[in-house]
Amino acid sequence: MPRRWTAILRDLADTARPIRPEDCHGLLNRWWPQPPEEHAAAKRWSMNGWPVPLGDHLYHWTLTWLDDDVPPPVDPVDLVGEPQRIGDHLLEPLSVTRTFDHTYEQVLTAPRGPSVLRSAEVRSRTPVVMTTRDASGERIPHIWPHPRRLFGAVHRSGGGIVGGSGAVGAVARFAPPDLAEHWLDLVLEGLAQVRRSPLQGQDLRLAEHRHAENRTVLGWQGGFVLDLVGGDRGHADAFAALLELLELAGAGKYTAQGFGSLRVDTVTSDRFATGVPVARARRSPHRVARPAGSRRPAEPRSHAVAEAEEFGGTLFD
Repeated sequence: MPRRWTAILRDLADTARPIRPEDCHGLLNRWWPQPPEEHAAAKRWSMNGWPVPLGDHLYHWTLTWLDDDVPPPVDPVDLVGEPQRIGDHLLEPLSVTRTFDHTYEQVLTAPRGPSVLRSAEVRSRTPVVMTTRDASGERIPHIWPHPRRLFGAVHRSGGGIVGGSGAVGAVARFAPPDLAEHWLDLVLEGLAQVRRSPLQGQDLRLAEHRHAENRTVLGWQGGFVLDLVGGDRGHADAFAALLELLELAGAGKYTAQGFGSLRVDTVTSDRFATGVPVARARRSPHRVARPAGSRRPAEPRSHAVAEAEEFGGTLFD
């Protein structure tokens, strides 16, 4: 079942380099190893950002296990009091609290109460990395989110689901198949009626993050509002479940490395939501603001694409 833990850790090292994403990824690969034949496949876990300093050698960290049937090989709760090496740091878990523990069946089918959820504010907590491949096979970073990329993708072959990523991919890979097929079809219908609008004071912007081997990862940060402007109660409930999974699974390509952590604040209403104006798709990329003081990396990198577009695709690749 999807599980989430919040850990408070004490750093036993007096001096050390800053904690890096690859250090955290290495620790979780040791906790929750993946078979060699699945090395290139999506992880069963999501690292929701990296350890955040709280002061006095204390850190806060959040982790999610996405598999519905197979429990994690190591439960972080069992590691309290046992120091864990993360890069140059030796972090001792002081407390581990399980903050989410529901099956996919509960998430996808549980009654949502009398109020209808049709709107949510989404804010990034870390850079969100989204890529697609161009005609030559090169990965192109996308820094303008829309529902198709935000909620992930489901991969099908021969009429059956063979994999996926993100929130919908977690359902496709780990939820009961008979439940997943129906729910994904419902979500596909509902997402065609999801609109994105600006969130005051949370402008979308280009983000650069130093990754392993001095590589720079391009992504976006900021926030926006998602509104479901049509559909029936079934679509609204599916939208609510999708937003819950979005915060659990994260968004984008490198969620196992800590990128793509999001905060989702939902708004319920007893009334049918009115339509939200949507910007027309543009053929040419437009400029995205760069954070003040950011530096361009020394090495060449592929160009980033920022496009304003409404949802017009399919979740199934």
